[in-house]
This record gives sequence, C-alpha cells and structure tokens, in this order.
Amino acid sequence: MKHFFIRSQLILVSLVLLATLVMMMALVTRYNKRWDFTEEKIYSLSDSTAELLEKLHLGVVEVLAFYPSDDSARKEFEMFLKECQIKHPRFRYSFYDPDRAPSLAKELHVKDLYTIIVRYESRQERIVRPTEESFTNALFRLASPRTLNICFVTGHGEAAITREDRDGYKLFREALEDSNYVVHEIILARDKVPALCHVVSVAGPHRDLDRDEWNLVRRAFREGRGVLFLIDPMDPGTGEPFIKFMREIGVVLGMDVVVDKMSRMVGGDFLVPLVSQYVNEHPITSNFDMATFFPVARSVQPSTESREDLEVTPLAFSSSGSWAETNLKELEAGEAAFETEFDLSGPIPIAVAVEEVRSDGLALGGRMVVVGDSDFLTNAYVDLSGNRDFALRMVQWVSKDDRILSIRPRQPKFEPLLMTRRQRLVLLSVTLLGLPVLCLLLGSIRMLLRNRQS
Repeated sequence: MKHFFIRSQLILVSLVLLATLVMMMALVTRYNKRWDFTEEKIYSLSDSTAELLEKLHLGVVEVLAFYPSDDSARKEFEMFLKECQIKHPRFRYSFYDPDRAPSLAKELHVKDLYTIIVRYESRQERIVRPTEESFTNALFRLASPRTLNICFVTGHGEAAITREDRDGYKLFREALEDSNYVVHEIILARDKVPALCHVVSVAGPHRDLDRDEWNLVRRAFREGRGVLFLIDPMDPGTGEPFIKFMREIGVVLGMDVVVDKMSRMVGGDFLVPLVSQYVNEHPITSNFDMATFFPVARSVQPSTESREDLEVTPLAFSSSGSWAETNLKELEAGEAAFETEFDLSGPIPIAVAVEEVRSDGLALGGRMVVVGDSDFLTNAYVDLSGNRDFALRMVQWVSKDDRILSIRPRQPKFEPLLMTRRQRLVLLSVTLLGLPVLCLLLGSIRMLLRNRQS
C-alpha cells in the first residue's frame, strides 16, 4: 500500500509538472514578446512594416525564401521574419535551398539566389535580395492591389512577348506577370491605344511608325500615360522619325554604337557595355547598385535645347573607358577606334527618363523612358545581372505605381568618447592603480576582521 501511494504521488507530480510546462509553452507561443533596448531600435521592425502587418491580419501571409542552406544571410533574414511573426498571428515562412528543391524553384520561376515570394490571398510579390524596405513595399502592394496594364506595340518588327527563343521577350513578360502586371499586344493602326493601357511599350522596332501612329503615342503621353521606348542602333539614313520625335521631347538619340573595353575585362564583348553608374536622385535608379549589360547599344542623352515643361534625366552610364562610335562601317569591319573629332568619350548615357512638369515643378502629365537598346530584355540577356530588376523599376515608374514607402535602415550611432589629456590620465590611473589598490585594501580589511573574530 505504501509503495502504491508513493508511485501515485510521483505520477501526480509528473502530470502537474507536464501540465505546467504545456501551459507555459502555450503562453510563450501565443504571447511571444521581445524587447529591444538599443537606443536606435536597430533590432525592431519599422513602424511602417508593423502597421502593414496589422493591416493584413485577416489573411495568411506566406513567405517562400530561396537561400543556400549554410548562409549567414539566411539566418539574418530569418530573424527579421520571426519579428514579423510576432506582429502577425498568421504569418508563415519556409526556407528552401534551390539546389535541393530544383523542381519547386523551376515551378515558381526562381532563377536567382536570395529570392523570396510573398503571398497574400491570391496575389504574390517577388523580391531578389530582400531588405526591410523592399519587403515592406511588397506588403504595401499586396495590401493595396491595383491592376496595371502594359501594352506592347507590334507590327514594326518588335521583339515578340510570346517567343521562347533567345530573341524573344517571353521571360520578361513572365517577370511582369509575376509582378502583377497584365501584359497585352496591340497594333496601333488597328487598336489605337486602348484606354486600359497604363504603359505603351515600343521595344526594338525595325521599321518606322507612320504619322498617325506617332500621333497616338504623343496623345498617350500627353494624357498622362507611361511610354517605354527601347530603340536599337540603326543603319545610317534610317530611323529619322525616331530621332525627330525624341528631339521634340528633349532627347538626343545618337546615330552611333557604344564601345566599351571594360566589358572584355569581365568576360564580355566590346559591344556589350557594362553599366554600373546610375543617377541616385531619380526614383528608378535610387539605391540601385546592380550591374547591367546592354548588347549593341546607342547613346541616349538629354538635349541642350530641352523644354521647360519637360524634365529629362539621364539614368545609366557606360564606363569612363567607353566611347560612342559614329563610323558604323569601320565598326562592322572590326577596325573602329576612338576619334576625338567625331566620337563621344565616356561615360555615355544609355537611358533617360522624361516627365512632364508644371512651372512650379510638380508632375503634370506622362512619363517616358528611352533606352538605346532592346536586346537587354530578350530571353538571352534578361536574367543577366540586374537587367530584369532595372527594367521592372522603369515600368513601375512610368506606370505611376506610387505604392512605394521609403524606410531608412537603422544604424547604431557612432559617438566617440573624446577626452582631454587630464581626463585620459585620470582614467588610466583609476583603472591601473585605483581599482587594484581598492581590491587590496578591502581584502586586507576582511582578513583583519576574520583574525579578530577567531
């Protein structure tokens, strides 16, 4: 009987301890709380991120992150996601190594490491190398959905958005659709510019537009829509209507080809300019630090006779060792060399942004981006370095997608301790002399007291 009582007591105590542990785990899981005691709150979410997570609390926010298994960036980003879990009760995330889950990466069109897909309800956003700012902007777009339509003009030999060969735009179209754009093909002579088009794109035309088609493009720009021109170099004597139209909006379209010897140093070609210089003051290129490549590009730069109602900004430049070659016959024969009298020395602007403004400097009408190359978005080059990201930034700007939040990264303050010579001497004396003497004195007093007591 005594043994039975002892065993029953042990079982009861074990059950009580187990129930206590379960209750504690439930409380910790449900009411997880962290405190950030740093002055700058560098380990806390920004107010904008926290507010957006609370706004999305009714639905499930799912994050699929593709990171290498043993990568320090993965641990850092996972800490950020755990912070998001605290703010959102239905926030879920999963990490996948693209090398160990190739079928899933292929299914989701993941081609780059450090790619994340954020899902909410039936929508999703894709980010490469996420930061808190880019992640929060993805949440912002998911919380405020909009249907943005981009219309690609056809009928002049433009690159086709359905072609799967190296010269097609299929991969770029998929990138646009992954970013929640709706992509259409239009023929200006037949369809005009439909009212649903937020952006009109003329990508790689091989023939001129006629007068009515140019008028349709002008009208779309004046009505406040976005226009994206990707114009390759042309043979001498061709493309005059393009040059004339660009001159009207304060843009000089060069009859040349950019030659860049720096590209050969990174394994490229002289006619594939390496671009790593961008204008920081423009929304398209602000904080953009990825290299881009433009196969066989022409110069595009602001005109010296720009209009007051148009703001023309160069966006991207080739290296200082490049030049714009005007003798295209010598270039085709492989005998091109820089000539001071005829050629323009680098850095060479390859892309410009145009925006209508009022006299007080506020935006008024349409937006336009002109790039001196269309091949950089073909299937052969769109996934090269930062080409795709640069193009998506251009489309976002010309479409007037203002769902952008600016979040400044929090950095610990650097406050050096400046002391006079006397203060340094006092500190050194206290550290090297005062503290040891104090310890010795206290120890001596303790020994004296113990001896008296004994």
